[in-house]
Formats: sequence, C-alpha cells, structure tokens
Amino acid sequence: MSNSLRIFLALIVLTIGFFGENILDVVKNIDINIPVVNVDEPSLENKELVKNIVNIDFEENDAKLVSAYFTELASVVKNDSGIIKNTEQFANFNLMSGVLHFDTSFADKYGELGEAVEYAVQNSIGLKNEPLDDDKRKDLVEVLEAVAWSVNQ
Repeated sequence: MSNSLRIFLALIVLTIGFFGENILDVVKNIDINIPVVNVDEPSLENKELVKNIVNIDFEENDAKLVSAYFTELASVVKNDSGIIKNTEQFANFNLMSGVLHFDTSFADKYGELGEAVEYAVQNSIGLKNEPLDDDKRKDLVEVLEAVAWSVNQ
C-alpha cells in the first residue's frame, strides 16, 4: 500500500472520528419540503360537494400534498390557454397528472378520495363531455379549490 493511500485513509478515519456524529445529526435533521398551501374557504354549495372528502382522515403530510396538487390543478385549469378545451380532456389530464403525482400506495391508503373528487367535479360541471366555456371553467376551478380546502378540515 502506498504512503499516499495510507495518508488518505487515515484522513478519512480521522474525519469520521471527529465529525461522524455531527454528520449523522445533520443527515437526520434534513427537512423534507412539504408544500404549504393557503386555500380560501369555498362557497356553501362547494362545501356540500366536498363533504365526503372532509370526512376522510388524512395524515397531515398527505393532506398538504393533496391540497397542493388540487391548488396547482385549479391554477392550471384557470390559466390554461386552450389546451384543456372540454370536460373529457380535463378528466384525462387529471387522471394522468394524478397518477404521476401520487404513487399507487397513496391510492390504496385513501381509496375513497378518487370517488369523492369525481363526485364533486361531476356535480359541478356535469357528466357529459362539453366544451369548457368560461362559466364551466370557473365552476371547475372553484370545485378544485374546494377539494384543496377540504383535505385540511
């Protein structure tokens, strides 16, 4: 073994000896960023649509994640420049982005969430595939924001 390699290994051992515990504490205290979202209280009509979501018992971090997702989804729909043109395109977009955002274990954990969100959206904008005109888009944004609000109740 060369002297350079011995010196290098000795420095590593000394570094771990002097700072190992501190490094371990730093690694343990790494704060994972959990999104924080402030959502306004929805109208009484939208509160009624999301009441089944309010009844779901979310873990705090999961509630923050779901709230951030639906707040961002509402923002995308609100500011969309013509990509999501009808309710069917929204449903497909929501499905694909939801699959990408949440893993399958999340769906297993809150199985009733999908049905409750679908209920709220369908009762807000209807079941038929229709164009997302300004009024329907506004209704959709408001119900998505209500979903974001409901998970923190």
